Amino acid sequence: MRSRSRKSRPVLPPLPPEQLAAALREAAEHRVARRDDEAIALYSHIERHNPDAHDAPYFLALIDLARGRPVEALQRLQTLSQRLPDEVKVWTALVYVRTELGLWSDVLPALDELERLDPNQSELQRAPALEVLGRIDEAAAVYRRCAATPERLAALVGLADLRPSDVTVDEKRELAAAARSPDTDIELRIRVHFALGEIEERAGDADAAFAEFAAGNRLKREILTGERPGPAPKAIEPSRRTLDPRRAAEEQRAAIAFREAVFTADFMAAQSGRGHHIAAPIFIVGMPRSGSTLLEQILSSHRRVQGLGETLCLHEAVQGRFPLNLFAPNPPDHFRAMAEAYFRAMHSHGWGSAPRFVDKALNNYIDVGLIHLMMPKAVILHSVRDPVDTCLACWRKLFVSGNETSYDLTDIGEEYVRYREMMNHWEAVLPGRIVSVEHEALVADPERQIRWLVTEACGLAWDPACLRFYETKRPVRTASVAQVRQPIFTTSIERWRRYREHLGPLFEALGPYAPADWRGARAG
Repeated sequence: MRSRSRKSRPVLPPLPPEQLAAALREAAEHRVARRDDEAIALYSHIERHNPDAHDAPYFLALIDLARGRPVEALQRLQTLSQRLPDEVKVWTALVYVRTELGLWSDVLPALDELERLDPNQSELQRAPALEVLGRIDEAAAVYRRCAATPERLAALVGLADLRPSDVTVDEKRELAAAARSPDTDIELRIRVHFALGEIEERAGDADAAFAEFAAGNRLKREILTGERPGPAPKAIEPSRRTLDPRRAAEEQRAAIAFREAVFTADFMAAQSGRGHHIAAPIFIVGMPRSGSTLLEQILSSHRRVQGLGETLCLHEAVQGRFPLNLFAPNPPDHFRAMAEAYFRAMHSHGWGSAPRFVDKALNNYIDVGLIHLMMPKAVILHSVRDPVDTCLACWRKLFVSGNETSYDLTDIGEEYVRYREMMNHWEAVLPGRIVSVEHEALVADPERQIRWLVTEACGLAWDPACLRFYETKRPVRTASVAQVRQPIFTTSIERWRRYREHLGPLFEALGPYAPADWRGARAG
């Protein structure tokens, strides 16, 4: 039997030097002006004619990043790193994209290459990767070494975030002076305030801690609302969509109202049975800082479960197919096809080493109905923590991106109420479908609750490693990176009581979710 020869691409004549230079200039003008389609067309044309013009694939990779396509960017950059093994900008971009994709075992080797090529490269960027990989002592040592360099202030902030007790009294004074100095870079100044909040809280001074957290939140919110200029984005960073908190609240409100109108009990009944019946996914949904990372760490300690962190895979899988097709005749395999697209996206994100996986994109709470129709056998865990502790934990945390309503006590309280409205809707139209996991119950009786979580909630055979979750070596990229490396502790339960006298705006916004004694006093 004769085998078919693969059809090779025709070799195109190279563009003359003058024409190549002009095309690169024009493509750069389109890229800077964010005319991405025009830039892509030109760079692709250059790449076909002049494969050795390495600016074309490099800038195509940056455009991929800007458009939220890190997998495509990674492929281009890895190819470029083989062609240009000594190009600093390529390795810098590789570090960034591997970080975005959570490929932590590959981040440190890329940093090694950067340091080989440029000994003046900052060691500071190594510390967060070490934290995520669970190498906490090494990360602390990096911060301490960098505290003896011109990056001293940023290093002390990193150390305070990781181990507040390691910061000396003199270093605390230095941070306080920087927080109040108008000469301190605004982004770093915000981080300093949050770091000082951690230090003061660890020292037991709740009033001083609250004042520092409030100052950091106020500055951050002023940037988000446009009242204060924000930092310029770095060259290789994607242009993340950052919203004014008021706009973010309105979009959330509209998204919830839409789903309540579409995903009725009748609609769910009419569309059920058309999804993919694989039972691989375990979704964890809810609010940030609700104990979700602990749940993922416990489940990822199971020999048959792979934790994949927070992904955008569900959003990517349904983009362009939902909600438009809800108003038009759907093919019989509509929801199954979306599920298959989701599984492909999760494979690209790293799924492959276990039959089950955890997707901890908490904001998927808004699409529980869609998850059910796409994957009726998927487990959906709702991570639930005391409302005030949840909101306070969000407010006292500086997020890398998103979470725009977290920087004001009223904003975060109102968001919590909207989120619970959505969850109440899902409970009404899908009774019993969602499994609630209460953080306080887990902390109070870890062994019993962990066994229930693994065997009953997720239908897995018992694995004793789940009780020793803090020994599991896997990347953890959340604010709880240090906590999940330790046995369960109780110090975060009812932390809000330390700050009670400052939390009136939060209680007011929470309404029915405010503490019972506060509601009783208001009613009296």
